[in-house]
Amino acid sequence: MRIAYCLLVHKNPAQVTRLVRRIYSPDDLFQINVFRTKESPPSNSWTKIGKEFNGNVSVIESKYGPSRGRFGLVAATLDSMRWFADRPYDYFVNLSGQCYPLKNVNEIKSHLGKEDLAYIEYFKLPSTKHWVGENGGLDRIRYYWTYVGDHKVRFPRMSKRLPRDMQPYGGAQWFCLPRRFVDFILAFVQEEPRTVDFYKRSRIPEEMFFQTVIMNSNLGSQVVNDSDRYIDWSASLPSPAILRENDLTKILASGKLFARKFDVTVDGKVLDLIDRDLQTKSG
Repeated sequence: MRIAYCLLVHKNPAQVTRLVRRIYSPDDLFQINVFRTKESPPSNSWTKIGKEFNGNVSVIESKYGPSRGRFGLVAATLDSMRWFADRPYDYFVNLSGQCYPLKNVNEIKSHLGKEDLAYIEYFKLPSTKHWVGENGGLDRIRYYWTYVGDHKVRFPRMSKRLPRDMQPYGGAQWFCLPRRFVDFILAFVQEEPRTVDFYKRSRIPEEMFFQTVIMNSNLGSQVVNDSDRYIDWSASLPSPAILRENDLTKILASGKLFARKFDVTVDGKVLDLIDRDLQTKSG
């Protein structure tokens, strides 16, 4: 079992290094995409990561700039899929720099290899449980979204239908996909550029694009509706809660492969406690 890891990061290179150390195996593939912002640390802070792992971890500076809520996150993920395309692997896993594993490397591989299924959250749009203030998510695609500086501006679309009359789906942007899913996605975007163009003008496309492409295909029956991440949305914030030491019991009881989101500048001890749990279980 070989995993291709795509990391989408923008801050805390020391925390990202710690993440890579925990998931690292010389048999696996790693690409770190750094999205620079005004607050980003200097480039040499990131290149040190590649040097630590003897060049087995590729660190690139994303050409898409700040991309939260824009198509850049989708585009960077597609670029990473293409980068891995000529390399042998079994699963593609995308992570943020604020993710952390809850299982050791062997357990992650054993879990993914057991049934060879895709793990990605999905729900049809409109959803009465998700994105309620956005008409169940339809506002994200019924309008033409663009940016003036850092400000989002929307205009009604002339045509609100997706290419091929596809059913729109949404969900978290994080997933674990078997190689055949990635091959399908890359072939689809090459054959159907209209879908890419449509989502380039949507809002927060990273939470819709991959779900829509996959669930409108014959691969949908091979999907587990679960990203296999523990994420705390209980406070109903625009972003998930920062996980802390007092969340440890819930984190470990989740049984997920990964959790997010963590920030060592807020609470680094929780990662120490997760490490201790992994070491205890390993023996």
